[in-house]
Amino acid sequence: MSYAPAPTLLTRLTRSKLVPRWAGASVGVGERRSKQKGAGMEFADHREYQPGDDFRYLDVHVHARLGKRYIKQYDVYRALPVYIIVDSSRSMAYGGKFQFAMGVASALGFIGLAGGDRVEIAVGTGNKVTWSPRFQGVMRGESMFRWLNDQKPSGRGEFAGALRSAIRHLTDKGLLIVLSDWWGVNFEDEVSLLGATGQEIWGLHVASPEEIDPAKLGDGEVRLTDVETGQEVEIALDSGTQARYRKAFGAWREQIAETFAHVQGRYILMPTDQPTDRLYLTDWRALGMIG
Repeated sequence: MSYAPAPTLLTRLTRSKLVPRWAGASVGVGERRSKQKGAGMEFADHREYQPGDDFRYLDVHVHARLGKRYIKQYDVYRALPVYIIVDSSRSMAYGGKFQFAMGVASALGFIGLAGGDRVEIAVGTGNKVTWSPRFQGVMRGESMFRWLNDQKPSGRGEFAGALRSAIRHLTDKGLLIVLSDWWGVNFEDEVSLLGATGQEIWGLHVASPEEIDPAKLGDGEVRLTDVETGQEVEIALDSGTQARYRKAFGAWREQIAETFAHVQGRYILMPTDQPTDRLYLTDWRALGMIG
């Protein structure tokens, strides 16, 4: 199965880039103006000479005019480290959530490459996390898609363990995007630990239409199965039950959103029935995720 966006959609995505709120470009050579100053092509400003500075960057014109030594500083362009983690626990197998999440990961990863950023993608559950190689440059898109297509949902264990295991890999501060349905995750502890790594975190909540609104299952007696534990329960899915569920689901979403807000991150609901063209090209721009 291919998770890559359609070729016509890829062509349009090549003109996009990820728009973090505060994460900065900090690695290698890229297309984002870094807060750092150094050797480069675009003049930025001056600073006073300090012992040990390279005389090649001494502004001789300022020295001749004022008799003071000033070093010329230039803008430095670096890449944003982008980490994308996809939940592959058993609950993600329901309603095509894993396939949807992998498609979103491929699109966001490609947008990162198109913007000159450094992209790494991981799939995991339990204590196991499988990381891709580092990709940079739009020409690495096909390699990234091949890696994604080779990944399968493992299904065993909770996603919380995978998040803890991923922490040691987040060595450079950048943008961390996590795709999960957040079922069975002690997300408050895990998000706090991830936030402590200095990443800007986007928590993308992948949910099937039935998880958002149980009315789509119809009315009457239904048997619900917890795909993580196998536990079953029979309930009467009437209008009252549906209303109570929607209220509980809304409160749960608010709790997740508040948790991400505490680490200066953001929470975004991603229903799996959204048309991908509209999602990638319109909705993400409206949300300020891409530019």
